[in-house]
Amino acid sequence: MSDLANAIYTSLTPAEVYKLVELAEGKDVIELGSQYGGSTVAMAASAKSVHSVDWHQGDEHAGYADTLHDYFYNIVSFRNIISHIGRFEDVLPKMRRFAFDMAFIDGQHDATSVKSDFSLVKSLLKTEGSVIAFHDYGRFEVKRAVDSLFPVIDDLVDTLAIVRFDGYS
Repeated sequence: MSDLANAIYTSLTPAEVYKLVELAEGKDVIELGSQYGGSTVAMAASAKSVHSVDWHQGDEHAGYADTLHDYFYNIVSFRNIISHIGRFEDVLPKMRRFAFDMAFIDGQHDATSVKSDFSLVKSLLKTEGSVIAFHDYGRFEVKRAVDSLFPVIDDLVDTLAIVRFDGYS
């Protein structure tokens, strides 16, 4: 798996990649923000399915760039990746409720966006045993937003904060 951590441009550390692979094992995953597909491919290596949502135009933190061609190049050999191209607020409301066991949130990094992303994704998660992983915890305003949503962080790997979702948060 170490090659996977380095094969695609990503801001994930190798430890974060390994944790995502572990968390996604056998699960139906919803991913908010994929950029070049590093996290997408990592989770797809062990997940039942990965539904990836991104508009592939970047943002002020990741940089504005069209990443769609590179993303599709990187995911081409994975049959369990379903790509949804668009903004979270346009795509997520059209998805099936209670369909996912795990969410990986790595969109914009201001507190308002992180809270909005969680609000959009929470009805898509199964209420028992679901996991949410927030990337960039401790950077930008992600920590402040996550801490305001969840009183307890269940695990922290580098900047990957993992919480168990009970359906009531």
